Amino acid sequence: METTNVAAIATQLSVQHSAHQQMVATLKLSNDQLAAQGQAIMKLLDAVPVPQVNSGHIINVKV
Repeated sequence: METTNVAAIATQLSVQHSAHQQMVATLKLSNDQLAAQGQAIMKLLDAVPVPQVNSGHIINVKV
């Protein structure tokens, strides 16, 4: 092989490796973001007051 071909292949492999690392980092950040959103939703749901209803109340309605 010529040295220019070896250099070109090395450059392509380096670029491919960098792109792969960026993709992995992006996926990790996406997963972290989804986990954070899930936790935030659970906190919001916990903050919603639960209505207290007593069954057995008689409501008189005159028609």
